[in-house]
Amino acid sequence: MKHSTFNIQHSTLIRHLSSVICVIVLIFIGSCKGKPPVPKSGEKAVKAAALPEAVSGPKVEEEIYIYDRKGKRDPFVSLIAEQVKPDVIIDESVPPLERYDVSAIKILGIVWNKEGYYAEVILPNGKAYTVKEGITVGVHKGTIQKINKTTIVIREKIKDYKGVIKPKETTLKLREEEE
Repeated sequence: MKHSTFNIQHSTLIRHLSSVICVIVLIFIGSCKGKPPVPKSGEKAVKAAALPEAVSGPKVEEEIYIYDRKGKRDPFVSLIAEQVKPDVIIDESVPPLERYDVSAIKILGIVWNKEGYYAEVILPNGKAYTVKEGITVGVHKGTIQKINKTTIVIREKIKDYKGVIKPKETTLKLREEEE
């Protein structure tokens, strides 16, 4: 008798378990019904073309916006300060020593005599020039303040980020490793 009771309970348990599994499968299938199946590589164009016919409901017109920048300022330009001048000026009317930023000028050598110090400098274009104190150099119209045995001191007037003009001294060294 025990054996038959166990079989009845076991078969009832299996029926209940299979019913629960069927319900879960039906719920899962029902929740996926609204989503289109994932297309294979060759089917994409065919199903995409058939999709607008199958969709029912009100048609929504797509709104297209075209930006017209005429008469509007560039949003990426700073409102505070003027644009920074380039490191190189190509204008032929500007003397060669004033076409490059002072940081691009390299010292070839410094010599002196009774009249003072002179420096031989080379520009990024490869041309060399002899300079002395008082000569204007650089894109910011800096003047050579002092030349000694190892350095050249140049004073420029540069606008900061607030638009205030401040003096800036740049020291060019005969040998870069000296600091």
